[in-house]
Amino acid sequence: MQKQKFRAGLVLPLFNNVTKLFLTQIEIPEEWDELFERKKKEQFIKKLKEQFVKTGCYVPIMVFKYDDKYIIVDGVLRFLALQDLNLNRIDCIIIEKTPNSKDQVKDLIIEFNLKSVPTVAERIRLLSHYLRVVECDEEDETSCNEKYGFISEQYGRGWGRNNVITVKRALVFDKENPGNPLNLSERLLENQMSFDRAKKCLDILADLKNNYDLSKEIDAKILQGFINNNYDLKKTESLIRQYNTKVDKGTSAITVLNDVSSDRYLIIPGNSLDTQFPEGTKINGIFTSIPYFNLIEYGKDEISKENKEVGSDFEIGREKKREDFVENIVDVMKIGANHMTKDGVIIINLHDTYKGSICVGVVALLILEMQKAGFFFIDQIIWQKSNSKPQSNETSRFTNSYESILIFSKSPDYYYDQLRIYDPKKSATVKSGCSEQGNKGLSKKKSYHISNPYKTMRNFLCDNDIEQILKLNISKERSQQDGLQNGFFGSFPTLLPIPFILSFFPENGTVWDPFGGTGTTGRAALMLNRKVIISELYEKNVAKISEILEKGISEYDENEYSSLKKDFLSLDDHSDLAA
Repeated sequence: MQKQKFRAGLVLPLFNNVTKLFLTQIEIPEEWDELFERKKKEQFIKKLKEQFVKTGCYVPIMVFKYDDKYIIVDGVLRFLALQDLNLNRIDCIIIEKTPNSKDQVKDLIIEFNLKSVPTVAERIRLLSHYLRVVECDEEDETSCNEKYGFISEQYGRGWGRNNVITVKRALVFDKENPGNPLNLSERLLENQMSFDRAKKCLDILADLKNNYDLSKEIDAKILQGFINNNYDLKKTESLIRQYNTKVDKGTSAITVLNDVSSDRYLIIPGNSLDTQFPEGTKINGIFTSIPYFNLIEYGKDEISKENKEVGSDFEIGREKKREDFVENIVDVMKIGANHMTKDGVIIINLHDTYKGSICVGVVALLILEMQKAGFFFIDQIIWQKSNSKPQSNETSRFTNSYESILIFSKSPDYYYDQLRIYDPKKSATVKSGCSEQGNKGLSKKKSYHISNPYKTMRNFLCDNDIEQILKLNISKERSQQDGLQNGFFGSFPTLLPIPFILSFFPENGTVWDPFGGTGTTGRAALMLNRKVIISELYEKNVAKISEILEKGISEYDENEYSSLKKDFLSLDDHSDLAA
């Protein structure tokens, strides 16, 4: 006798080996009633009976022998319909395998009926029993793999082993959380969501680092939005962080630190990828110095390299791959662009990363990805450092003494006011590269005030003639060299943003710096009669940023600024747009 072996171990004779059995010899197993609801099948049984009368034929019933009885594993509804026709004997196929337990009986019933059950509820019930979700019994790896393979074979394309495992996880989750709003197993079996999204939902809930459970989901409904394809995984994770921030720190992640200055600046604590501007916010552009890729860990303080502030896990610049780093930067710029005027610009100061003698190439990649994202690449400015750090003799390349300043726009018609060369004879007699601290080393106490700031600005603008190469000392001319509560490694000179703010941002316009650091951009913008929004990941820096911005406000001198504007800007109304 030839035999046919199914993946799950079911052995059957060929279907032409039909035996006539008396109805009194045949029984419906109680395991069938545990899997199906007989009362709900009455209408279907009636239709089967009518069909059998009309056609005079039916598919044989599948049974196995147990003692002197034959137990049905497939064809219970056909058996009930034939029973109503008052037949004495019916066609049956006797399978040779005899189950040794109730679970094995259920497995046989499920293997015959898994693909044919008409409702999702029945499929869920069968899969839950078959994968031992209902009893929560553990099976050996071989048995599990056989069952995964059988289900994959029955359901076909798209039901690979990993996806079957995802279904099992969803079934377990729904069993442990009855009535939960995600309803993952039903959505999967209804083809209302992808296996991948279901897996990511389960991963988010299972990962303790996310600090996000079902009770929070019921309140926030973030995963439901992800399931409905309202946003991608990165946005989902961002929304979860935002939600946790609000729960832990209050109803709003946006804090105006000083009522007096609230009309000039705003500090938004938190990850720049999670930035939520106040309703109605419009910015005129972005000026920022973004974190270096894999060079500086800003979450570690200067004193103890082992101490990390909460939030360092989300620090941009610590990504393993340059592609992920650049993707995060582009996503931040997209957030700004969504709140930006049509003529807005994005100006990014970025230093490339070198691994030994090899350049990683994040600058070139960022330009390419920003263009792919729909931004217009305007220019690349070189910030030449007159006293760059020496490099090892083992490094096989020229000494790096510059950083890039990349300029992008939201549209081809971006705001631009041409700076003009001022008569050098009228420039302030301030030595090039002078310290902004103004104490000339006479006092050990350092201030945060730029001595004669507008004269320093004039000197810088005159010295550079505003070409594609800007020369600026990297160890001096900073808005602050000391005083951050735990130190800061990434500040840049206050003078650096000056020509860009004057040319690319309208007076009284709003500049956003998504990587606040020390508040340098904000200080320069406030001294040039612009408003500023600062995003900053680390709370330890917020108080100092507030102090620096207050200095920028106090240093603003209307007469000095008007004189600077008159001497260096080509238009009085500053309303020119690039052609």
